[in-house]
Amino acid sequence: MPRNLPRALVAHVCALVVAAAALLALLGRAEFDIPTQGTFFWNTVAALVGLALLSEFFSLQIRVGTSTSAVSFIPYLAAILTVGPAWAMLIAGGTELFSETVVRRKPLIKIVHNTTKEIVAVGAAGLFFLAAGGVSSIAEFHAPIPEFLGAFVGAAVLYFLVSNGATATAVALSTKSSLSETWGQMVGRGLAQDVLSSSLAPLLAFVWIELQLLGLLLIAVPLFFVRHALSVNLQLEQTNRELLELMVKSIEARDPYTSGHSVRVAKYAKAIARSIGLPARDIEHIETAALLHDVGKIHEEFAAILRKEVALSAGERELIRSHPVKSANLVRTISALRGYVERCVRAHHENYDGGGYPDGLVGEEIPIGARIIMVADTVDAMMTDRPYRRARRYDAVVEELETWSGLQFDPRIVEAFKGSTAIRRLVEEWQSRHLDETDRDKGRISLVAR
Repeated sequence: MPRNLPRALVAHVCALVVAAAALLALLGRAEFDIPTQGTFFWNTVAALVGLALLSEFFSLQIRVGTSTSAVSFIPYLAAILTVGPAWAMLIAGGTELFSETVVRRKPLIKIVHNTTKEIVAVGAAGLFFLAAGGVSSIAEFHAPIPEFLGAFVGAAVLYFLVSNGATATAVALSTKSSLSETWGQMVGRGLAQDVLSSSLAPLLAFVWIELQLLGLLLIAVPLFFVRHALSVNLQLEQTNRELLELMVKSIEARDPYTSGHSVRVAKYAKAIARSIGLPARDIEHIETAALLHDVGKIHEEFAAILRKEVALSAGERELIRSHPVKSANLVRTISALRGYVERCVRAHHENYDGGGYPDGLVGEEIPIGARIIMVADTVDAMMTDRPYRRARRYDAVVEELETWSGLQFDPRIVEAFKGSTAIRRLVEEWQSRHLDETDRDKGRISLVAR
């Protein structure tokens, strides 16, 4: 393993290795001592391994909102039901080891982590399933589903908590992010959808036992077509996102001082929305609104103002105050962005105390997304140089937010900004990179937001 890895991350991976070995020893004592297994048992193991590898190789995925879950967990959970937790752990561990080493060619630390966390997750789920009265036997699987439904749901929940939780912990330790924030992003948000998706595991076990290879095909073929359809959908979403970013960049290209501003505001807004625990779909909408908050400036009437390097006149200030409405009008031409995204764009200059524009909204009347964008937009403006002042450091930015909290800014958003290590890391990385570029350019800073 590389020597520069955080000690806490190494300790986390070592703990997973120990836990995996302990669970294998505990559960394998009963299952691995069986002298012989029938042909159907080994056919079941082979079928589950094959389906798991196929899932990993073709990256079969189920996407719900902004959550993405690999479907290899379906054969892992089906293995608990049919061949027992110990064998399920071996199937999961072997599949992950092969996939991480051969297919994805991950670094050693990730191979060990991802392999052992799947073994631990499957083992913990299997142990819970048995303790709750579940049946782990091909011969006994024909028991009515309601008899072990509760045990299976509990096992599925535990599997995702352990698997996603281990990944979230590793991410937090390796990136020095907030552990609670990372857990909130990676564990809690898609748990219900993941558990719902796991209902395919009992179905897989049932059709395999009843129909063998035909049953396997009945599960695998639909999953492949679902994966293909979702892949096409994800590609379309990515293309649409890239087109939006291209449009924003073309607007900002008219003013050299605003290059990259909207993309950064979108990143900050997304991080703030995550830190206050908003639903995944709302976070996606807020990120889009933040990206598009200034698109109204594409109108020719703003061109001269955006290039002006001295203070604006009263008339010019009044004109620039019209850009939220013009931006919202442009956004609403895209049917998918009408409604919440449009409202957030229109209201992103509304002050919390009612002193903003264009509608003079107060407090909770302002969409939460617009309040977030107000903070993100202001932060990026303060962090970059303008013709009439130098950029401010992070601590000065926080001090300014605190000064205007409850007046211009929602106090809740200000507290979220201050308390988020992920946001601070984004800010400091940008400023560090920006200052390096400034030094190379002999003091000239080219990234400034109006």
